[in-house]
Amino acid sequence: MPTHRRTWLGLAAATILAACSESTSPPLPDSQGLNSDLQTVSGVFQTDVFKSFGAIGTARGSPAATTTPPGALLRATSPLAPSSANQPYAATPQRLQALRVAASGMTAATTGVIPPAVWGKTYVWDVATHQYVVGPDPGPANGVRIILYQVDASGQVIESPSLTIVGHVDLLDESDVNTSRLHVIVQDASPSPVTYADYTISATVVGSPVSEFTGTASGYVSDGTRTVTFSASFHATQLDTLAPDLQLDVTWDLDNPPVSVTLHVTITTSDADHATLAINLSVTRGGATVALSGTITIGPGTVTADLTITVPEGTFARITGTNEGITIRHPNGSELSQGELEAMQHLFELPEHLQNALDDLFHPAEHLMGG
Repeated sequence: MPTHRRTWLGLAAATILAACSESTSPPLPDSQGLNSDLQTVSGVFQTDVFKSFGAIGTARGSPAATTTPPGALLRATSPLAPSSANQPYAATPQRLQALRVAASGMTAATTGVIPPAVWGKTYVWDVATHQYVVGPDPGPANGVRIILYQVDASGQVIESPSLTIVGHVDLLDESDVNTSRLHVIVQDASPSPVTYADYTISATVVGSPVSEFTGTASGYVSDGTRTVTFSASFHATQLDTLAPDLQLDVTWDLDNPPVSVTLHVTITTSDADHATLAINLSVTRGGATVALSGTITIGPGTVTADLTITVPEGTFARITGTNEGITIRHPNGSELSQGELEAMQHLFELPEHLQNALDDLFHPAEHLMGG
């Protein structure tokens, strides 16, 4: 499972959480209801089945840990939140260079996802060797089945006093001559299996050498009661140069209560060390939308941000500064109250949680495709 990472906005809010003052700016809509809804969204990804599924990409013997060439592209485009408190987003130029290098090793003919040697097999956990091994039952004809077991907080299979099966995942290779495509279906172990995830990931490259890459992921995750539907697309261009560009679009939609999150990011580079991110993030619930938009500019050792937060009534706040110092102010220059900061932090933690969940969704494809 991925480690917890804080969003740039969360880091900014934490630096001035003690600030308190009155303001005439528009209020954040229904912060208490918002916090409750965000906890509901996060809870969809906390089932035992989903936790076990998130661990198969690194489990010993798991076929999802097998590598083939296309996967480094998926890892390079996985929508990760920044991990550095001092210089968030500072690694963006390097990530784009990693994407460029990964693409250079792939051709349009390299489309298969799952090694044919494991097709039609089911993998089970062997307590004697503490790893996955091929079991006696057949798997899907065009892919592989992995039995899921209860795992501990670190993602390790719990063997004592006995194994507990919580479900299975089918990884289906639906690639064609042009596109690497993996279909993932996660179900529980009940007599009438409940589907906890059903989605498809694809990767396509253009050119020789590769100049363009498109990756997509779409489907849903459920806790058996509520469902989060998601769609993500990545489009990278100029990969045959030292200045590649990337566009990322992600949407998440919870059915009950209805909450929608939309993220659009474009990244442009002038060379291997400089990048500009244009960000548009919105969260809609109860008919009200809170949005974050603006730019983040990265250079060697520097990160500069100019972001605006809006609510239905108008501009709520602006975030400006560099990795040396961040300020969050209402339009009239006043500081945010502690309650406003807490509500804003809860609001923008949602994309972070869902990005972490997307990491788990991408892991099987990353490893099978070589990430």
